[in-house]
Amino acid sequence: MFLKVVLFTWVASVASSAFAIYFPLPAGHREAFMGNTGGAMEASPGNALYNPAGLGFRSTNKLSLSVSGTALTSHQMKSNSSDLSPSDYSVRPLLASGIYPTEWGTGAVFVASPMMLSLDGLMNTQGGSYNSSTLTSLDSQLLKVGAAFGAAISDSLSWGVSAGLQVGDSRTHSYNKVSTGGSLYATIFTETESKMKGVFVLPGIQIKPAANWTLGLSAQFIPVMLESKAVDYTAVHAVATPNTVNEETVSYEPVKQSPYYLRFANGFNLLAGNDLFVDVTYTSESSMRDADGVVEDEKSFVVYSVGWRNKSFESWQPMAGYSQSSTDNSTNHMTSAGVAMVRGRSELILGGYYMASVPNDDNVFEYSSYGFMFSSNVAY
Repeated sequence: MFLKVVLFTWVASVASSAFAIYFPLPAGHREAFMGNTGGAMEASPGNALYNPAGLGFRSTNKLSLSVSGTALTSHQMKSNSSDLSPSDYSVRPLLASGIYPTEWGTGAVFVASPMMLSLDGLMNTQGGSYNSSTLTSLDSQLLKVGAAFGAAISDSLSWGVSAGLQVGDSRTHSYNKVSTGGSLYATIFTETESKMKGVFVLPGIQIKPAANWTLGLSAQFIPVMLESKAVDYTAVHAVATPNTVNEETVSYEPVKQSPYYLRFANGFNLLAGNDLFVDVTYTSESSMRDADGVVEDEKSFVVYSVGWRNKSFESWQPMAGYSQSSTDNSTNHMTSAGVAMVRGRSELILGGYYMASVPNDDNVFEYSSYGFMFSSNVAY
């Protein structure tokens, strides 16, 4: 039971993060290179993820297609007794979207994968007189598919809404050797699979109190949970009974309370072609249930983000950003930067990011991730 509890603690933590509405890894178009600021950004393919009201201020009547992603991304989770490293390096889409102007406003369809983890490694744990050595692999991802629409009410006010399907999927496989007194006590195989599916809605508005100032407000929540299920399979082979394998399969609903977030954003057009974006995002409380029916609560937290872009150069534009958040268990930092190569209304952005989650407790995993990013937007 001790080992099972230890395994669930970190598996559920990752699964909960995978289905959290706020995505800490960089996602979007320009937003990914600017610390995930985007609530006050206008006419960006990433508006569908941050604030669809930005589509309402899109001035062109051209169709555009955008694809963003990361390449050579590395993830790592480690603690005092374990080290989970990436099992592979891959290119994966963060956002693919098409933006279509209409006579009523601007519409968009999109597919986004704000988070994908692939980890494997060794964990060593101890409880009382028992020691455990665990070989573990984890695959977890979040997928969002939907449509967005934004329209301007006036030159200084726009509204928009995004809606679609959000799916979180997490799988783990673990092989454990438990020993006591220096002798093998038992081997344990654990397999856990969880899937969470819901309908998300993201309404927002943008206001221009002044010519060089844009204010954005948006809120995302899941009003309908279509699916929340998990299956936990455990097979125990004790040395004392070599001909007996004890198996147990438990099905349960992991999501008890899904979080929502509120984003308050400011965008400023400064001198010398500099744009400054500042976002404050509140993520509500959430909770997860384990196979034994125990509910673990996650308290609310606030994310502070700042992004910068320089548009003084016509053909290339540097950008950078930083975001920070703190919870009871950890402090999270993310830095991202890139350079946009602009040709008319089309652009290609190349850059990278680094993220670190520093635990406040020795029993919590430290997480880090870094990678190369790209994003392209082509106007027709």
